[in-house]
Amino acid sequence: MKKILLLATVATLALTGAAFAQQAAKTPADPVNSDRAGFYAGGSVGSSTDDKSRAALGVTGGYQIMPFARVEVGYDHAWRTKGTGNMAMANVIGQYRIPSTTLTPYVLAGAGYGFDKYGSTKNHGQVALYNAGAGVRISVSQNVDLDLRYRNVRPIHARNVELKDEHIFSFGAEYRF
Repeated sequence: MKKILLLATVATLALTGAAFAQQAAKTPADPVNSDRAGFYAGGSVGSSTDDKSRAALGVTGGYQIMPFARVEVGYDHAWRTKGTGNMAMANVIGQYRIPSTTLTPYVLAGAGYGFDKYGSTKNHGQVALYNAGAGVRISVSQNVDLDLRYRNVRPIHARNVELKDEHIFSFGAEYRF
C-alpha cells in the first residue's frame, strides 16, 4: 500500500511539474506578487514511515505575515492499521523565495495535540505533540501554490504513548485569498 501511494505521489509530482513548467514558460507566475501578505487555505495528502500508518489527509489555513514568515494551523486525519487518528498543529514557518523563481523553501516548527491513535496515550486520550520540518512551495499562479513537505512529529512527554516518533511526507495545494 505504501509503495503504491509513493509511486502515485511521484507520478503526480512528475506530471504536474512538467505541466506547470510548460505553462510557466508561456506565462510565468510573478514571484514578487506570490510573496504578498495575506490568508491562505489548502489541503494535502500524505503518508508516514511508521509501519502502522497507511495514508493521511490534511487541511491547513494560515496567514503570511511578511515575505519571510507565516503562521498556520493544520488538521490531519490518518488511516492506520489499528484504527484512525487525528492531529491538530499550529506552526511558525520561516521561508525564503529564491530570487527570479517561483520556488520558496521553508522550515517549520510547531506544537499541537494528537487524538485517537495518532500519538495518543494507550487509553485513547490526547497527547501534546511537537513537530519540526521543511518543505518547498511552488507558485503556480499569484493565488495557487503547490506544497511538498516533510515533518517529524514527536510527543512532548513520551511516557505511556503509542507513537514515539513519526516522519510524515505530504503533497498539497494552497489557495491565497
